[in-house]
Amino acid sequence: MDVFTLSIVNAFIAATFTALLALQYKSERQFRYQRYFVLAAVLMLVNALLSVSQGSITTLAYWLVPALSNTCSVGAHLALACGIHRHLQLPARRQWLLLLLLPIYLLQLTDFASSATANRMLIAIPLVVVFNLWSIRMLWQHRHNELGRVYLAFIAVFAFNISQFMLRSAYMLLEHYQIVHTQHSTLIHSIGFFGLTAFAILIIGCVIMLSHSQQRLALLHISERDALTGLLNRRSLNARVASELNRSQRNQKTLSILLFDIDHFKQINDKHGHRAGDRAIQHVVDIANKHLRDYDLMFRYGGEEFLICLPDTARDMAELIANRIRKAIELSPLTTSTEIKMTVSIGLTSTQAETTPDELIEQADIALYHAKQSGRNKVVAYQQL
Repeated sequence: MDVFTLSIVNAFIAATFTALLALQYKSERQFRYQRYFVLAAVLMLVNALLSVSQGSITTLAYWLVPALSNTCSVGAHLALACGIHRHLQLPARRQWLLLLLLPIYLLQLTDFASSATANRMLIAIPLVVVFNLWSIRMLWQHRHNELGRVYLAFIAVFAFNISQFMLRSAYMLLEHYQIVHTQHSTLIHSIGFFGLTAFAILIIGCVIMLSHSQQRLALLHISERDALTGLLNRRSLNARVASELNRSQRNQKTLSILLFDIDHFKQINDKHGHRAGDRAIQHVVDIANKHLRDYDLMFRYGGEEFLICLPDTARDMAELIANRIRKAIELSPLTTSTEIKMTVSIGLTSTQAETTPDELIEQADIALYHAKQSGRNKVVAYQQL
């Protein structure tokens, strides 16, 4: 396939890419990183259209081709890197990075760049490689999160792009400086355009896959979370606790469960109203969360009832954590129009043996019942009954 035909194909792909991403961003404005991907698509489209015009109409002015087209090519890779940076919510002002396009364009207008294709490659290719390596580094650092497989797909595409740019530019530079002597420049040029085509198709797939994966995770988050507190809900409890039980048994560690509720919560609703009751629930959740580790799991088990899963936690340590939570809630009243003092009763159970989530929760519930029956505002362990 000749370069002109490949240019038309690239233009069609870039136009499709731009339209798809623009429509996707319009319907998913919460994913603000997509603005950078739309910009990357636009820059790819401008580059492709300039190549088509150069091959079909007439020889364009140097400031358009190759100066502007090369800048658009580099800019597309920069925009992709900025989009990934924004998606990962890394701190920095990405907008300032886009201002790099101006000096890149001005470099293309220098006598050094205009004197030879090899010189323009010496300016553009290292920048493309740097932006791709930056993208790979960001994605690699986050490869273990929920979107890790999508990030690895991005990494593979960027690695492919770096490889084809490096191999093609190395060959053309060696030929330019007469280190090697072949007659395959046209073929190599065509392969380069095909590499850009393949990269565009692959990156479109990755961007769409990223968006759809985020939508799926957002829906999963909504289905697993309680609307008032943001805690995991009862629907997700069995699967999550079963997973922690399996892990604890494999590692021969102890897993502990705390089940607690707010003492005399009905009186808070009756005396202060349901809005104050909601605020009381949120207040208790906020206090409890401060005493938990990153890998502990907290669920809203019922109206004012909560369950905490403590992986790798022996009974003595679980009892210490439970008492810290109980005392912190007792000493931190909720201040509204009046001061609302609250206490909680906590049932605790621990296990190293093979068991089920239902059996553990039943044990914690029995311990909670005894905590209430023996005066409330206390911690009772099932194993001590």
